[in-house]
Amino acid sequence: MSKSNSGFRMALGGVMAALSLVLMLLSAVIPTMSYGLPALCGILTTLVVIECGDRTALLMYGAVSILSLLLLPSKESALIYLFVFGWYPIAKRRIESLNRQVLEWIIKLVVVAIPVTVGSIGAVALVGMEGFFGSDIAGWMIPLVYLAAAAVFVLYDIALTRLISAYLSTIRPKVMPRFFK
Repeated sequence: MSKSNSGFRMALGGVMAALSLVLMLLSAVIPTMSYGLPALCGILTTLVVIECGDRTALLMYGAVSILSLLLLPSKESALIYLFVFGWYPIAKRRIESLNRQVLEWIIKLVVVAIPVTVGSIGAVALVGMEGFFGSDIAGWMIPLVYLAAAAVFVLYDIALTRLISAYLSTIRPKVMPRFFK
């Protein structure tokens, strides 16, 4: 990689981190987007993974996570980014390199179920609803939350895969042909 390409990639990582932070800050203004904006930031992380590599993407993830936790008045969006949408695009490349689709989906669903579990337990503990897990409603509500999270995650993963394909085949050659010949 030439020096100009290296500088370009580092600048791209910084710009994408700044844009992600702006989107995360927007979740304070538009609270109904507390899930959608972190997911959009995950798409920006995907672009950094493609163009700059895992190391720069990890730096971006760390910076956006820390700054979101410090700057956002409501921590919900920051935690969603921290636990799911920030790191998943980095892990996606590694998981999909297995080239065994059933195993890939199992791993993907497990790696999302773990943060959902940790987040749910943390949220219940913060709100003080420990008795919820012993109630009758928890018997059917907990599996329903996992099914809904899995369904949304599968749709997100499929959409992310299609966006990656569209980016690599159509957008990238037109937007940055000088850097990617």
